[in-house]
Amino acid sequence: MNCQISQCRPMEYQLRGENQVINITSPYYPGFYATGTNCRYRITAPPDHVVVLSCRYELFPNICDSESFFISLDGDFQFRDAERYCSSSQMTRVSHFRSLSIAYYSSLAGTMVRGRFFCHAFAQQQACDCGWSPDLRVTNGQESLKHEFPSVVALRDLYASQRLFCGGSIISHRHIVTAAHCVEKRRNLSNIIAYVGYHDLMNDNESLYANQYGIQSIIVHPGYTTASTGRGNDIALLVTSKPIEWSRGVGPICLPWLQRNELFPYVTVDVIGWGTTSFAGSKSNVLQKVQLMILENHICQQQYNHSIMSSQICTFDYRGLGQDSCQYDSGGPLIYRQAYHMLLGVVSYGQSCGLRYAVGVNTRITTHLSWLWAYTQDDVCVKRK
Repeated sequence: MNCQISQCRPMEYQLRGENQVINITSPYYPGFYATGTNCRYRITAPPDHVVVLSCRYELFPNICDSESFFISLDGDFQFRDAERYCSSSQMTRVSHFRSLSIAYYSSLAGTMVRGRFFCHAFAQQQACDCGWSPDLRVTNGQESLKHEFPSVVALRDLYASQRLFCGGSIISHRHIVTAAHCVEKRRNLSNIIAYVGYHDLMNDNESLYANQYGIQSIIVHPGYTTASTGRGNDIALLVTSKPIEWSRGVGPICLPWLQRNELFPYVTVDVIGWGTTSFAGSKSNVLQKVQLMILENHICQQQYNHSIMSSQICTFDYRGLGQDSCQYDSGGPLIYRQAYHMLLGVVSYGQSCGLRYAVGVNTRITTHLSWLWAYTQDDVCVKRK
C-alpha cells in the first residue's frame, strides 16, 4: 500500500477493557470520504487480549485501481501483510494479537469514485498459547526460515567488543531463560539488551517483529556450579524491564509440564543461534539451525572424563555432518518440534565445535521446572495437550 497520507493523520485507539466498544467511521460518514485521500487507524487491546472488528464498507466503483479498504491483523501501519477489499460488503475479523489496523485508499481526486465505511471494535480475552511458529548459531548449520523460531533471543552487550554473547528463550512476557555461565558475572544490567523477533542481527529494518528489551534483573540458579567436571544447574532467568509484546514473530516457547518425567532419548531437536560457524571462527549475522539427537546420559558420559548429571541432557551429531552448537550459542534452546515448539534444554558446553559426531552437554529443562515456576508461576502458559 502506498501510504501518502492526505487530509487525515493516522489515528490510534486504545481499548481499556472487554466492555468498551469503539466506533470508527470514514471521514464525513454517513457521507462519502473525499476522493484522492487515504487514512489509517490502529486499535490496540489490553495485554493478552485480541481485537474483534466488524465493518461495513461501500466502495464505488468496485475496482481495486481506485478505491481499496485494508485490514492488517498484525496491526502493521505499513499494511505489508494486509487483506485488501475493493467492493461493498461487511465482515468480522479477529486480530492475531493485541493490535489491528485498517485503512482506506482513494487514488483518483476530483472524480466520481467514492467510498465510506463504519466499523466497531471490542477486546476479547486471548487464550493462553505458546510454541507457535509461522512455518510449522550453529556449526555447519543452515539458515533458519525468517520467524521460524519466535521464542529465540539474542543477548548483546552494548559496550563489549563482541556484542553478541549468548542466546536465550522467551517463556513469558517478562522472562527469558538462558545459561547461568552467560550472565553470572555481568553486573551492569543497563549494558544488556535482549533482541527478539530478529533474523539478521545487522538489519534492524529486516523484520516486522524486531524489538529490543532492557533487563531489570538476573536470577541465577542457586545450585549453579562450575568445575573441571562440567557445569551443574547451568540455568538463569532474565527479567525484562517491560513486558515483551507478542506477535507472529515473537512469543513464548512451551515448557514440558506434561512431559516432566520423560527423558526424550533419541528424539531430534533443533539447536539454533547466531554463534560462530566454526571453532574460533566468525559469528553469523543470520539465525542458524542444526538438527541433533538426544543421547542417553550413560552413553554421553563415555565422551567425557566426568559424570553427566540427571539434570543435564546431551545432544549428538547423529549424521556426522560436523553440526553442533558453538561459541556464543550458549544459553540458546534445544527445541523439540511437535504441534508446537517445546523447550527441552539450554545449551551449556561441549567438545571442540564442528567435530563430526560431536556430543554436547546441555541443561535439562524438566528437572528445573519447579525452580522456573517459583519465579514465573501464572506468567507462563501451561499447554494442556
